[in-house]
Amino acid sequence: MKNDFSTVHYLIALLKAYGVKNIVSSPGIQNAVFNAIVQDDEYFNCYSVIDERSAGYVAIGLINETEKPAIITCTGATAARNYMSSMTEAFYRNCPLIAITFYDTNLSKYSLSPQYTDRTVSQNDIKYLSVHLKPISSPEDLTYNLMAINDALFRAVYKMQVVHINCPACFDWDGIKNIVSMGLPENVWSINYYRDNFSELKSELINKKIAIFIGSHSKFTQNETEAISEFATSWNIPVFCDHTSHYYGKNKILITQAFTVKRNLNQSADLVIDIGSIGEYASAALLKNAQIWRISTDGELKARNNRPVTKIFNCSEEYFFKTLKNTNNNIGKYYNEIIASIEDIKTPELPLCNAFICENLAKYLPENSSLHCSILNSLRNINMFKLKDSINVYCNVGGFGIDGAVSTLVGQALANSDKKVFGLIGDLAFFYDMNILGNRHIKSNLRILLVNNVGGTEFRLNPVLEVALESKTDNLIAAAGHNKGGAKGWAESCGFHYMTANTKETFSSQIDAFCNENFDKPVLFEVFTTTENEQKGLDLMRSYNRNHLEEGVINAYKIIKKGLK
Repeated sequence: MKNDFSTVHYLIALLKAYGVKNIVSSPGIQNAVFNAIVQDDEYFNCYSVIDERSAGYVAIGLINETEKPAIITCTGATAARNYMSSMTEAFYRNCPLIAITFYDTNLSKYSLSPQYTDRTVSQNDIKYLSVHLKPISSPEDLTYNLMAINDALFRAVYKMQVVHINCPACFDWDGIKNIVSMGLPENVWSINYYRDNFSELKSELINKKIAIFIGSHSKFTQNETEAISEFATSWNIPVFCDHTSHYYGKNKILITQAFTVKRNLNQSADLVIDIGSIGEYASAALLKNAQIWRISTDGELKARNNRPVTKIFNCSEEYFFKTLKNTNNNIGKYYNEIIASIEDIKTPELPLCNAFICENLAKYLPENSSLHCSILNSLRNINMFKLKDSINVYCNVGGFGIDGAVSTLVGQALANSDKKVFGLIGDLAFFYDMNILGNRHIKSNLRILLVNNVGGTEFRLNPVLEVALESKTDNLIAAAGHNKGGAKGWAESCGFHYMTANTKETFSSQIDAFCNENFDKPVLFEVFTTTENEQKGLDLMRSYNRNHLEEGVINAYKIIKKGLK
C-alpha cells in the first residue's frame, strides 16, 4: 500500500476533526514528529511541561476551565509511567483526559533495547479505553486505526472519559522536514453525536435512498414496531433485516433475499440507519457505499462491517423514528424498486439440501412457535424464506461460533413447555453440543431438525476455498466423515422420537407431522444431504455461480490449486 501519511498524521487529522485543541507536551524523541507538526499548526494550543507527573495535572486544569478534552503526550521509556496518578484523578472525576504515548515499532520485550516499556496492560481505573495503533502498511491497517482513534476520541469528546492512545513513532529522520510540512490526510471520518433535539436532520434524508437495517434484536414492543413502520412508510423506504431481528412491521425486506438471491448491488442505499447487533453476512452489500447512522441505546460506537459511522444517536429507537418521521409529501421510490425485485423471486426445483429443507420448514412451522438456528448455512437458508409473523427466530450470532446451539434451543424449550420450540441445526454443531439431549428437564415441546451432510459443508460452499482446494477441504477444514452413522442411537437412548429422511420424498412426507403432530416425547428429525446437493441448491437460489468472483481472484487460486496437486 502506497501511503505517504503516517499513523501520526491520521491521529492529528482526527484530533482536529473532533475539535480537540489543547495539548500539554513533554519532551522526547518518540513523540518528536507529533510535537513538530502540532507546534506549527495554529489550530492547536500547545503547552510544554517537562515533568510528566505535572503535565497530567496541568491538562486537568485546562479541562476544568474549558470543559473540553485535553491531550497529554510523551515519549517512551518510563515517561508514560508518570501519567498514572493524574489519569487516576481524571478517571474518578470523569475528566476527558487523552493520553497519547508513542512506541518504537522496532522494540519488543525480547529486544534488550533501551526505552522499551510494555503498555499492553494497565490498571482498570486509569482509563476507560486504551487503543494500540498500527504502522500503516495496508488498507486494513488504516481501517483499523481510524476505527480505534474514533472510538477513543468519541469517548473523550462526547462521554467525557479518560482514554489512552498508543501510537507508533515516526522515525524517518532523512525525510523529517517533508513529513512535518506535508499537511494532513483528508480521507478520515469522524462521528457526530446526538441524544435529543435533532429534528432538523430530516433535511438530510430528502432525495436519498434511505434504508433501515436491523441486525439481531430483542423483541420489539408494539410502540417500537409502529414507530419503525410509520417512519419507513412515511419515507417509502425498505426495512432490511433477517429473521433474528424480530421485526414484523411494514416494509420488511429479508436482506438475504435482496442481496444473496437477487444480488441487488445496483440498488444499494445512500444512507443506512443501523440498529441491533450482529446480522446476516449479506448486510455488507447493503452498507458498501452508504453513509451510516447508528442508533446506539447504550452510547457505544459499533461499526458494522468496519464501515464508517457518521452519526451516533444515543436515544431510544422509538424516539429516533418518531422524531425523524417524514411529515411532507416528498418521498422516494426506493422501497417500491426493492419490493418489485423481491416479489418476482421464484424458488427453483431444488435437490434435497438445506435450502429445500428450509423452504418446506417455513411452510409448516406452526403459529406462535420459536425457531433456533445454528449459524452460517442454516441461518442463511432460513433467511431466504418468509415465516409467519408470530414465529420468533433466534441464533447465537454474538460469538457466531459452533458452541451451544442445541443447549440454547433446549433452554428456550424449558422456558415454556406449552410452546413448540424448533431447532434447525447442522451436524457439526449438533454433535458438538449433543450431551444436552440427555438432560432430564426436556419435554415433548422440543423438535430438532438435524441437517446431516457428514461435515462442515459450509466450508465447501466457500467459493475461494472451493476453487483452491475442492475436496481437500474435507480433511481438516470441513472435518468431513465424522458421525456417519447419524444421531439415531443417541437420540433414542435419550428418549427422543426419531425420524429420518434421505430423499426429497421421504422428507416431504414427514415434515408436516414433525411440525404439527402432537408427540408424547421430544422429536429429532435427521435429514441426510450431500455436499453436491448443497452446492447445487445454493447456486440455484443465487442464480449465479462462483464466476461472480473477480477473474484475477479465480486465476490466482487456480495457480494455488495447481501447486497443491
